[in-house]
Amino acid sequence: MTTTEKPTRRLRVLLVRLSAIGDCLHAVPVAAALRRAHPDAFIGWAIQEPSATLLRGCPDVDRFHVYPRRTRGVAARLEAFSRLRRELRSCRYDAAIDVQGLTKSGLVAWLSGARQRVGFRGGPALGSRELNRLFVNRRFAIPPAVTHVVDRNLALVRASGLAGEDSIAEWRLPDYARRRALVFLERHGLGAGGYAVVSPGTIWRTKRWPEGHFAVAVRRLARDRGLPVVVVWADEGERRSAETIVANAGNGLPVLLAPPTDLRDLATLLRHAALFLGCDSGPAHLAAALDVPCVSVFGPTDPSRNGPYGPKSASVQLDERLECQPCWRRTCSRGDFACMERLDPDPVVEECLARLDAR
Repeated sequence: MTTTEKPTRRLRVLLVRLSAIGDCLHAVPVAAALRRAHPDAFIGWAIQEPSATLLRGCPDVDRFHVYPRRTRGVAARLEAFSRLRRELRSCRYDAAIDVQGLTKSGLVAWLSGARQRVGFRGGPALGSRELNRLFVNRRFAIPPAVTHVVDRNLALVRASGLAGEDSIAEWRLPDYARRRALVFLERHGLGAGGYAVVSPGTIWRTKRWPEGHFAVAVRRLARDRGLPVVVVWADEGERRSAETIVANAGNGLPVLLAPPTDLRDLATLLRHAALFLGCDSGPAHLAAALDVPCVSVFGPTDPSRNGPYGPKSASVQLDERLECQPCWRRTCSRGDFACMERLDPDPVVEECLARLDAR
């Protein structure tokens, strides 16, 4: 470089996916695609807790900007957004990629000051909802045939020109190794690949598979395969459910209740597991992102769009779907939660065994 040449300014890109845990995991390949296309770029991510805690240390992200939690009072909320705006503007982003497609995510992209604000074109089914279109200025229509969220996110970043056509779905996550989770495994003699993790919890009532069905599946895994099973939980409600499953499935079998675990503890347990079984929830997507054989039960949502991603993952639904599936509702219009209640344990166990045999 001669003395008259100016150094090239590194590209600065902001990824916007604020929540939820599974959806944030589905956005990790966008960061990887950006890094693959621009190795020297500065890549930021606007995100909420607890996803930020889970993903800190991701090698493709230089900085996380935590979207403020709800605060009481208009003045406090305005101050929180003012701080976020100053923080974003200090990074001088050239482009912002909004893969969430909501008003609040579009607003964050606009607050960043990025000249290019990339988002989806189309209605709610195609990725853009509420008033998002008012805040993004480069909108791209993704063909409806591209169904899964991961593939749609990658299609968006490719259409924007910020990632190459050779970008693929890859998850480069932190090296999870929480000591208390490792101590639990060591105490119970659970080595790598020597146990299954079962997570019955989910925020939506409509996504829950009955405890009795989980107990049957857990008992068969522990009895027929001799596979120790660790049942995990996140809050007191999930703990009671997990305790019920352990009590009904145990009877001398190696079925264990996990200790209190945060997301990084859970990731440590999953990284060493032979199998994951759960509902449509964050833990299922975390298992898939960690390349753990994964089986998830689906009812009100569509696994072709939101299922755990990858060749080691399988989703199980009723063979004969109800007319209302998928409803995408947190409450059941029928009142009987039939799409989950009628899903028998047998096909779920068969899929679990197939995942284990394919390892």
